[in-house]
Amino acid sequence: MGENKKTSKISFLLLLALVMAVLNACAPKTERQEYITIGVLLPLTGEDSDEGLRALNGLQMAKEEINENGGILGKKLDFFVLNDKGNEEYIVHQYNALKEKGVAAIIGSSYSDVTLVLAKASEKDGLPIISPTASNPEVTKGRPNVFRAIFIDDYQAEAMAKFARVSLKAETAVVLCDRKNAGFKYIAEVFAKSFTDRGGQITALDYFSTENDFPVLLQRYASSPPDVIFCPESCLPAAALVNTAYEVGFRNTRILGSDAWDGILAYVYPPEAMDSVYYSAPFSFDDKDANVSDFVRNYFSYFSQMPLSGSAAAYTCVYLLSQAIGKAGSTDKNDIISAIKANEFDMITGRMKYDENNNPHVNVYVIQIKGGEYSTYEKISL
Repeated sequence: MGENKKTSKISFLLLLALVMAVLNACAPKTERQEYITIGVLLPLTGEDSDEGLRALNGLQMAKEEINENGGILGKKLDFFVLNDKGNEEYIVHQYNALKEKGVAAIIGSSYSDVTLVLAKASEKDGLPIISPTASNPEVTKGRPNVFRAIFIDDYQAEAMAKFARVSLKAETAVVLCDRKNAGFKYIAEVFAKSFTDRGGQITALDYFSTENDFPVLLQRYASSPPDVIFCPESCLPAAALVNTAYEVGFRNTRILGSDAWDGILAYVYPPEAMDSVYYSAPFSFDDKDANVSDFVRNYFSYFSQMPLSGSAAAYTCVYLLSQAIGKAGSTDKNDIISAIKANEFDMITGRMKYDENNNPHVNVYVIQIKGGEYSTYEKISL
């Protein structure tokens, strides 16, 4: 190539670049949208997926509402959602993936065992973590960066013992416990002690390995039924217990459960088996509070179903983090944590103020299902 041709080519490229620059300057500018991104870890597949999917509904609804109202600090809210599969090993891998994405905080997970592993993994990094429904006290204890949106196991167990003794006038109780689950075992033991301290009698503290044990187990007490049976357990085994108790003939015994029973109605047959069932929950969609009513109405319009606790608690997590970031004026992890600890938050689950172990003092709703409908039987505050 000769020198003149080379010079002409350079001149042409410079002229083309100048023309493009002028055109870009004259074209209308598209505003670059900035985001505040929160990570999400939930069990979206496997046996715990019902809870994870309910929580995801609440998260998505909160995000849309916040963005429609201007976002956070002038930025849009966005999520990185990863499936933790309810697996204690896999959640660490997913946590590291979110950390690499540079998320401002993480919402997750649903159940205490995997959330405890997540909490331990976050200790060194100090990334803000808030679980919608993990109730084991150990999840937040001694971890300044880890929070929860609901009561702890001690509180709900003591509330249910009070309910059994004061509201149901129960004198005797059988406590059933999954021998493999330390968290449920702890709730059972706290209930038994509180029931006894209130003057009741624990006639048996019995253990099971699978739901297949229920027929034999309940036959032990059929000849002399207790006033109440208390069994902290997840939704599917709890439904098996209720079904079995109905088949065995426990008509005058009330069956009590923990917050993990939310959603049990879908797995119980016949529906009248639920008539003597009561369980604790951090939320009830028939609460008369105006904010709850608005949430329930909007949720139903989004998903054509009524919200349960997992959806409401996840929704609460999003709003709590968004308000904390707004009060802090920053997405720095330490600023977010300080804002959560220093402020009180009015949420659909109640007014939330965190104690020294990052636990909120919130109400316990005792839920009963009558005629195929969830409803509040009583609201308890200790």
